[in-house]
Amino acid sequence: MVHLIREYQPGQDTLSLRECIVELQEFERGIKPTLPAGTAMADAYLAYILDRCSEYGGKVFVAEVDCRVAGFVCVWARVHPTEPDEPPTEYGYISDLVVLAPFRQRGLGRALLEWAEGYAREQQATLLRIGVLAQNVRAKRLYLNLGFSERRIELSKDLSEKPHEEPGVRASN
Repeated sequence: MVHLIREYQPGQDTLSLRECIVELQEFERGIKPTLPAGTAMADAYLAYILDRCSEYGGKVFVAEVDCRVAGFVCVWARVHPTEPDEPPTEYGYISDLVVLAPFRQRGLGRALLEWAEGYAREQQATLLRIGVLAQNVRAKRLYLNLGFSERRIELSKDLSEKPHEEPGVRASN
């Protein structure tokens, strides 16, 4: 297997990036079925990440295996904090990382993350963040192995379902 990491080329790589976004979205829909279908959101999402690259000094890097795009990483190098309780310094953020199923377990995810980190360092980022769905244990393990640490755990509750009541406990009015 010959692989290459390089910068995304608009036009040349657009359909391949779209394929990666669809696969990532469908994987996440397997965890959270209420998410929109990958084919329904891929074009808008690609436009979104590329727009954020312009806004936050970002880049998209693709992994090629035997001349085929096998995955990508998107890193924004200068994200401005938005919360008043955060340190006032910019940080780098990896918005997306995906390796297509036939190319997994070959070190491509690690290689893409290393490229993203290198780019963030070149842009003077002193902190790099990444998000992961809690149920995506494999990705979380990779990130922890590469030196990321847990920063915040965000929980959610689906309020569209009927509330769960403990046996013998009634809500009072």
